[in-house]
Amino acid sequence: MLKKIKYFVIILFIPLLLNANEELEIWFTDMSDDFIQIIEMTDKSNLQKNLSFLIEEKFAVNSISMGLIGKISKKTNQEDLDKYKKAFLTHLTKSLYNLIERYDGQVVKLEKIEKDVNGFLIYSKLEYGNKSYSIVWRVAHINNKPKVLDVI
Repeated sequence: MLKKIKYFVIILFIPLLLNANEELEIWFTDMSDDFIQIIEMTDKSNLQKNLSFLIEEKFAVNSISMGLIGKISKKTNQEDLDKYKKAFLTHLTKSLYNLIERYDGQVVKLEKIEKDVNGFLIYSKLEYGNKSYSIVWRVAHINNKPKVLDVI
């Protein structure tokens, strides 16, 4: 009887995991396409603004920034925390902006998605010519939306 329950639970949750993977695959593809669209725009006057918007939409800026300062966040007033979060977003935006200057047709390809204790790991490859680099994205659902927590 216990064995039947075990198989029932597995069968019940497999479709949920497949749906989560499918959702993340679409989300990741859309995020990559949005990024490429931004960097290939001929009018670069709003580039930093567009990058900042993309980061705010797709990255867990609050979680990442608070994770970086750890326990200090509990001893800091809200006004200073808000300034720090804004500075962190600016830093992240400038970092991506600097990467754009080196963009020359590189492509990011999704390889696989795995469930993890902290959300999901999205394995991808950055390809350019005959070179490729592995990139792992740690993603979690925050307020029912996938958000990047880390890039490895």
